[in-house]
Amino acid sequence: MLKDANKLVQTTVLAASGLALGVALEWYKLAEPSKNREVTLQNQVPTLFIHGYAGTRLSSGLMIKRFEHYGWGQKSTVIVVKADGRLKIKGDPGIPGGFIQVLFDKNRMSIIHQTDWLWRLMSYLKNNYDIEKINIIAHSMGGVTVLNFLSKFGIADRVPHVEKVVTLGVPFNDTEVGKDGKEIEYRPLTQYGPLTMAPLFSKIKKHRYIISPDTKFLNIAGDLENGTASDGSVSLDSVLSLRYLLPRQVYHEVIVKDKKASHSRLHENRQVDKMIGQFLFGKQALQVFTDK
Repeated sequence: MLKDANKLVQTTVLAASGLALGVALEWYKLAEPSKNREVTLQNQVPTLFIHGYAGTRLSSGLMIKRFEHYGWGQKSTVIVVKADGRLKIKGDPGIPGGFIQVLFDKNRMSIIHQTDWLWRLMSYLKNNYDIEKINIIAHSMGGVTVLNFLSKFGIADRVPHVEKVVTLGVPFNDTEVGKDGKEIEYRPLTQYGPLTMAPLFSKIKKHRYIISPDTKFLNIAGDLENGTASDGSVSLDSVLSLRYLLPRQVYHEVIVKDKKASHSRLHENRQVDKMIGQFLFGKQALQVFTDK
């Protein structure tokens, strides 16, 4: 009986150890480039994935993994941006149509810091890998960083031209664009713009002419349909305020109304995947969904 008990304990320990090792391996792989992935789309433009406040490899890692599964591209590169702006690069950013995961080492720093880091990263990609065009997918605070970057360097020759931008649950008109506040910020929208403007929104509005008129935007908001008119963290008012900063012909917005459209799950939503696929890669990207 004692031997049987010991065997049971040993088996349980081994199983738990194996499970822990498997989880650790998957966590490790979420911040590693992929190899030999089958790509079914003809796409030459690489895509940057930028996380939000306190984001980690999980923030975009699972989305990238799904996109690879769909055959939309290969995770070519992981770039870790250090606090001093130095870049730690794994993989080859020069692979046509590759997915480039961006991770800020200090992931709670200000928009000012992140904008500077994004400038360094983008200029490095152009100067060292001859990348002329790029797409960007950004979640939450990462989207504010991207918009701020474009309002400063959108037509600069030293960085790649940003072809398309996808923003997910971005607090464009929040005073606090980073960590969640105690209350959701509401700034009602009118025919001409928000009734009130947060300081950063107002600043970007003054410099919106620097954003390239050729850059196309897909702005996705979440609505939990629970009476808050929000994704649980960011109001629809704040997300949709982007429409007042861009020409109509390059701007498209979608509200995902779903109990699963919470702020932290917008990048884990199959409906969102489809929208992004069609926007970035065309209707052929949706073929994978009809085949299943």
